[in-house]
Amino acid sequence: MGFLQEKESSVLKANTSHMLMKGVNAMVKFGTGGWRAVIGEEFTFNNVRRVAQAVALYLQELGQDHKPVVVGHDLRFLSGRFSRAFAEILVHNDIQVWFIEQVVPTPMLMYAVDQENLAMGIMLTASHNPSEYNGIKVIVEGGKDAPVEVTGRLEELLKCIPDLKAPPVSFQEACEQGRVLQYSNKNAYIDSLLAQIDVQAVQEMNFRVLFNPMFGVAKDIMAMCLASLRCSVDLINADRDTMFGQRAPSPSREALQDMEYLMKQGIYHIGIATDGDSDRIGLYDERGNYIDANEILKLLYYYLKAYRGEKGGLVRNITTSHVLDRIAHSFGEPAYEVPVGFKHISQKMDEEDLLLGGESSGGLKIRGHVNGKDGILAALLAVEMLAKTGKTLSQLLAEINEKYGTLYFGDVNLYYHPRDRDRLNKILIDERYLPSFPWKLQKTSYIDGVKFYFSNDNWFSIRFSGTEPILRLAYETSSPYQAAELKAAVFSDDYLKLPSDEGDR
Repeated sequence: MGFLQEKESSVLKANTSHMLMKGVNAMVKFGTGGWRAVIGEEFTFNNVRRVAQAVALYLQELGQDHKPVVVGHDLRFLSGRFSRAFAEILVHNDIQVWFIEQVVPTPMLMYAVDQENLAMGIMLTASHNPSEYNGIKVIVEGGKDAPVEVTGRLEELLKCIPDLKAPPVSFQEACEQGRVLQYSNKNAYIDSLLAQIDVQAVQEMNFRVLFNPMFGVAKDIMAMCLASLRCSVDLINADRDTMFGQRAPSPSREALQDMEYLMKQGIYHIGIATDGDSDRIGLYDERGNYIDANEILKLLYYYLKAYRGEKGGLVRNITTSHVLDRIAHSFGEPAYEVPVGFKHISQKMDEEDLLLGGESSGGLKIRGHVNGKDGILAALLAVEMLAKTGKTLSQLLAEINEKYGTLYFGDVNLYYHPRDRDRLNKILIDERYLPSFPWKLQKTSYIDGVKFYFSNDNWFSIRFSGTEPILRLAYETSSPYQAAELKAAVFSDDYLKLPSDEGDR
């Protein structure tokens, strides 16, 4: 806080002459994927402006306020308006804004920050969250998700920033004055995607693809890329719907039942779904079978190693399949485990020069492209995989299962009241609650919640969501029966007073 005290007269007062002094508001808290909150409750124009002011002060601290900040938004309710409000505050702090007028995938904005050598980019999105949410993702130098050090400093600065109303210079006036410039890197981003793919190999196959952007922002980019690959594409859920068809725009099987019905007709070689801001994917095989995130990671890493001959290990988060470790070790490569939050995956990939990093929620990064999750690239690589191997998704999965065995993955989402957070944290972390498991426990990790490790790559984890009031349970076992045993050990003990496991899938 020393910076704010030292600069109070010259910076804080000068840049907040338009403030409404209604008291300090500390509701903004960044999680694993940025700040997300319910629109009209915590996610308000006031708080968006406060975050923008914190970003401006942070850039001034770094001496980077002379560089432009690129600002983009998704298709959520009021995202365009919120992005303009953010830009107005930056302009009021004499920071140049590059504004992306058309909706933009988060990986495309990350690519812009990296390629343009910017200090920061701002994405107005709540990614895969339900429609009542909106959010802000902060992208830092190199096109990476903001690390904890950055978001923590922003939270500190926010404590001293009171309520704000719109500054004197409007967004339109800032555009006319040249302080906001219209920016687009669509062509550069598309070219960068296709540069990662064997275009000719795919063009020769005449694939039929069903693409479901889930009412999100990937429609144009993905359609252009697939057209360049000479794929025949059918679109569903491609219009704008701020309610996302009454479903969260997350590519889970539950949210893709309309797509599954069409895929089971046997018309398409592959089905592709992307989440609200295009950093996650779900796939369907040629038979209409859902390919979950763990299977996607196994497929792509195995393809890169066994068929493309790429070098490098992998990193996964604590709730992602250990079969990935088996694949890596079979090629003499290392496998690393990190906490949930893609910033940890990106950091480990950079430190160890790894080939792939991924998470069981559907996000993955491949070395040599965007410095974060990119669902569009992952989908295009899956199409190339079909072309180069001459095999279907089901055949490739069978090949992997035969070589490395099968583990059964499952997860449970348990909603809790925010007032119970401290109680649950005390039980799980401080008191180190240990269920009466039926097997011998090999080790326990507390790098993110708690994870229990057993033999044969079996495990069970309990952690708090970084974006919603949800306790996330995940597990992987050698058989469905063993999965039931593990869950029974947790739910039979009412010490946690957990609700039922209706969220299991």
